[in-house]
Amino acid sequence: MKVSIALLMLCCLSLTDGQPDVREENNLPNIWTEVRYVRDTMVELKVKLDMVMNDNSKMAEQILELKKENAGLNEQMKGSLTQLQALQREHAEQPKVAFSADLGIRGKLGPQATEITLAFSNVFTNIGNNYNSTTGLFTAPVKGVYYFRFTICGLQINQSTGAFLYKNGQKIMAVGQWLFHDQHRYASNGAVLQMEVGDVVCMKLLPRYTIYDSQDNLSTFSGFLIYPL
Repeated sequence: MKVSIALLMLCCLSLTDGQPDVREENNLPNIWTEVRYVRDTMVELKVKLDMVMNDNSKMAEQILELKKENAGLNEQMKGSLTQLQALQREHAEQPKVAFSADLGIRGKLGPQATEITLAFSNVFTNIGNNYNSTTGLFTAPVKGVYYFRFTICGLQINQSTGAFLYKNGQKIMAVGQWLFHDQHRYASNGAVLQMEVGDVVCMKLLPRYTIYDSQDNLSTFSGFLIYPL
């Protein structure tokens, strides 16, 4: 009897060891689900990583382009700075020439039998000291293009007023008004002249003409260098 019970128990144990546990079968689907979830997550992470790497690559390219653009701007700025410095040196080296003066008399001058050089003695400006207020002569310090402007005033009844602009003893142009006027009369003119070093410009009173001036500075002579050649 005891032997039979023992054999029965042995058979039961053998049957149990040969078949899978129901709980284990129930757990297997959960494990595979977790494995698939981990696999899918890894694939998703790889995709995101690739996107980030691509974005970083594009960003690196953009940064490289910006660096190249910045380098180009720096070179352009250096070039502009060099040009500016050259212009500043050129401007500093360029001679400064300008004068303006009034006749400096009180009353009228003339008429004379011959032309006389007008010395505009009341000097307002004489940058470069190239105008001589004693002789009335302006002497060009450099070869260049110059501008000259002059105005004369007349006053006397039955007397004409007028003057010439001379360059190196050659008449360039004249201004004037003639007779029969009992008020202030004005005549003005100007010229752009190309001059060599040492060329001389002055104003001369015409023969038998008069010129008038007062404390209001009515008769003037001016000039300046436009640019050197």
